[in-house]
Amino acid sequence: MTYLTWSEDLAVGNHFIDGDHRKLIDMVNRLHLVMQEGRGKEVLGKVLHNLIVYTQEHFTREEDLMRRLQYAGLNAHKREHEKLLQQVHDMRQKFENGTITLSVQVLHFLRDWLVEHIGESDKKLAAASRELAP
Repeated sequence: MTYLTWSEDLAVGNHFIDGDHRKLIDMVNRLHLVMQEGRGKEVLGKVLHNLIVYTQEHFTREEDLMRRLQYAGLNAHKREHEKLLQQVHDMRQKFENGTITLSVQVLHFLRDWLVEHIGESDKKLAAASRELAP
């Protein structure tokens, strides 16, 4: 069963950003599946690591686009990215240290952040991108 489903409501209208978002959703779904299957800490850690790495790559692409567009919301958007990455790195560290387990609350956090960020910040970026396009 899929945990988070891509829908056109999440589309921002930028092919590259939408592709990244689809992949991030797939990765959250993979994390959910591995958790449901009761996989060991090593497998969960690898899936979480891959999610973090891809998220960083995606944020870099978005921020590069914002710089090229001279997007007025760059600094605020970048702060959102930095805050999420810090939160996820903290979760990962606690998971690796054994002080937390990956739980449904972690999945809900990732899902809610992703849906909210796409629906608000990324849609504003995509709209600005379309307005500035020749």
